[in-house]
Amino acid sequence: MSVGDADDARFVDLAHQGALTGRRLVLRYSPSDAVRLGTDQLLAQGFARREEDVDAKLRAEGSPWTAQALRIGDRAKSWRRGIVADLVEDFVPVDLIPGLRRGIAPTVAMVAARALPDGSTELYVMPLSAKTGDPSGSFGAAPLVRAAIAGVRETAEADGAFVSADAPVLGVADPDCPASRAKATTLLGRL
Repeated sequence: MSVGDADDARFVDLAHQGALTGRRLVLRYSPSDAVRLGTDQLLAQGFARREEDVDAKLRAEGSPWTAQALRIGDRAKSWRRGIVADLVEDFVPVDLIPGLRRGIAPTVAMVAARALPDGSTELYVMPLSAKTGDPSGSFGAAPLVRAAIAGVRETAEADGAFVSADAPVLGVADPDCPASRAKATTLLGRL
């Protein structure tokens, strides 16, 4: 199933999927293994790898971080709604009509990890909505990101490698972290 097909299969009420949040976890894996785990979980949810080699860019900068960028969504299928469409959708089940369904807006997920002084690894799985498509459609990626984070935690707990998880957050404050919007934009260009 291609990424576009995965989006077609996930037409839901996108506006009610919850906030697009990410999470910081502390695990007892190497940074590269933590990124691989986060990446595998996002791929299982229908995300696809972006072509940019984020890790090579970080190594060239001498950064302690390792990272992978992934994407989901289709700008053309995440059409912007207007007042009339909002009113119509309140009375007509638009999502039942294939040609009128909205898809997930373009969303980038950054999986970034670095070693901590105590030997554990700090891992961020952070979604970043793109500036194209319907902004409320980016919430369609929210349950997929939550499922991926839950998968990371379950796997780490099963391996005895789970240390802790912070509460869900809307963004990363550390400007050097590849999962922050500022650094992701620097590394990837346009999200």
